[in-house]
Amino acid sequence: MSDNIFSLDVDEKFTKVVESTLVGELVDVTALGKIETPEFFYTSNLEKVAESEVTQIKKLIETLNITKKNVNLIIPDSLTYNQIISMPLLNEKELITAIKYQADQFIPMPIEETNIDIEVIEENHKEKKVLLLIVAAPKKIIERIQTTAELAGLNPESIENELSSNGRFINTFSKNIASQYKVSPDKGLIVVNFDTTSSSLAYFSSDPLIVKESHHISIGYNLFLKEAQVNTDTDIKKTEAILKSYDQKNPSPYPIEKIVDPLVKEFANELKNFSSKYAPASIIFTNKIFQFPSLVTSLGKELPFPVSIFSPYPIIKKSQLVETYKNDLSVFIPGIGGNLR
Repeated sequence: MSDNIFSLDVDEKFTKVVESTLVGELVDVTALGKIETPEFFYTSNLEKVAESEVTQIKKLIETLNITKKNVNLIIPDSLTYNQIISMPLLNEKELITAIKYQADQFIPMPIEETNIDIEVIEENHKEKKVLLLIVAAPKKIIERIQTTAELAGLNPESIENELSSNGRFINTFSKNIASQYKVSPDKGLIVVNFDTTSSSLAYFSSDPLIVKESHHISIGYNLFLKEAQVNTDTDIKKTEAILKSYDQKNPSPYPIEKIVDPLVKEFANELKNFSSKYAPASIIFTNKIFQFPSLVTSLGKELPFPVSIFSPYPIIKKSQLVETYKNDLSVFIPGIGGNLR
């Protein structure tokens, strides 16, 4: 972990900046902020879209008084392909050949059009095996974010996806998180990265908490938002406010629970299928869940294990800056994880 680097996390909805360091068992956050990512940033070839994002990034960094130029870049899981595999401990040439074969199996596009990153999750010298996270992303996505950062005057040091940075964060604070959610050697943890257009599910075994399997599903915040908007006959901003403030314990003129019930059941079924061979101690939600916090309550009624929102607040050094974002901290976890490299 370097002291001269900060994280820039650009997802489909928000562009987030995090400057933090690890001090003992706490994260010391010295800069924190987010703005909306221009619509179609990752899909449009229009120069004005990229220019808008460059302007936004410069403004955010200036507002946060960040003078560092080296940056760790983070892209959303929805734009990458992940595979976690266990392999024999091989020499470098054999490993590269084996990984290329594995990549062919899970990447739905030509290998020559992708960038592949390999991360060692765990080495078991006794069994002579290594657990690897293989992440593949379209080259055009990597070029898009790298060029944007450079035009904003930054020097990209690394690029990773949310699963990689989230996994590092959870592993770093494994003892604290395992204790909080009563994780045991035979019952791990499922982490749901609840994103804008989709979600990724990851199973972490203990001890320590290490990601062992991941799965991508096409259910994200926008599905709930659109369903609520249609059935409440309100504009987007109003619907966003309704979802964010909805509380099943208090009366509301909008029957949100009934409106989103089919989506909740579909989401619950995905979680049941993914967790069927694990029986996790708990399921925790991160990322955009702060925009629809009551979702965990609805899912909790459908699932046989606890479901809750994970907030990094207890392991962050308290400050006025942190208090400002206290209820939104779940969306900054990838950025914090990026600073733990």
